[in-house]
Amino acid sequence: MKAAIGRQRQNNLDFPPRMHLKCGTFYYVTTRIPRKWIGLGKEINEARRRWAEIEAVPDSRNENGLASLVDDWMACETFAKLSDNTRKQYKAVAKQLKLAFQEFTSVAEIKPHHVAGWQDGHNSKVMANTGKSILTTVLNIAIRRGIIDRNPAKEVENLTVARRKRYITDEEFIAIREKATPVLRAAMDLSYVTGARIGDILDIHLSQITTEGLTIRQEKTEKLQLFKRNAALDLAIENAKAIKRPVRGLFLLCTMRGQQYDYQQLNQWWIKARNEAGIEDVHFHDIRGKSATDAKRAGIDYQALLGHTTKAMSDSYIKLDDAQIVEPLNRSL
Repeated sequence: MKAAIGRQRQNNLDFPPRMHLKCGTFYYVTTRIPRKWIGLGKEINEARRRWAEIEAVPDSRNENGLASLVDDWMACETFAKLSDNTRKQYKAVAKQLKLAFQEFTSVAEIKPHHVAGWQDGHNSKVMANTGKSILTTVLNIAIRRGIIDRNPAKEVENLTVARRKRYITDEEFIAIREKATPVLRAAMDLSYVTGARIGDILDIHLSQITTEGLTIRQEKTEKLQLFKRNAALDLAIENAKAIKRPVRGLFLLCTMRGQQYDYQQLNQWWIKARNEAGIEDVHFHDIRGKSATDAKRAGIDYQALLGHTTKAMSDSYIKLDDAQIVEPLNRSL
């Protein structure tokens, strides 16, 4: 009896086994189910070299190990729906987790103090909390598969992270805006008047702009918001539309080919404009805090502006504390 063989390759017959070309990128496709597409790069010689490295390593996948569970999580549909920037951040932290917990042959060996120890040893409290969140998600998968009965990561509290208090003054905002590219300038204006995250700004479709206003469904929370039209919002939208493009596309802010911009491109422009303006320690995300702070000062519902479910969450974005009015003692000795 002949052994079963896989489907014969129909093209790229000179490729080694399990190497495929898709959308200009070479991939190594594993034989296990679910199959994983491992990127090999866009250059054929480099792709062949990396293919050889993978083939040289025996398949020692440990189904009960953390690395295996992390890979399964990153291959799932839920992970694919995350924003590009979030996926990139999670992948970096996931790589750290794999190395830190590689000594455990099964996630059943992981105890709460191991999770806490990893957090305490990290040089970034924010990334440490991100890692704990990833562990919680991945170990929930282990529970569903019957590998463990309790999730040790759930028993560990997040590290306390000091609230960022950096407030962008009007003068700083204007200085950076003057050095910005037209697209960055439009994104800054839209983010300021709506308080929206950069991912939601870049994802604005022309169809979201109606006679009533601008509709945004937050990618992070799925909160649906309708920003009513006013002079500032109308001006921001019109300036964005005025950026000349050979192909308009579906997005309010689009590339020359009508496609959506990614966060990395915009962030590069932001860093360049910020440096040229001589403004230090300021991120694009700080515009969201400025928007909330200025809204509070103007008597606007800043919780509704940010789309948070709790006021405490919105308060964390307020960068300037209101001074308590105190009546001094009107008496001299």
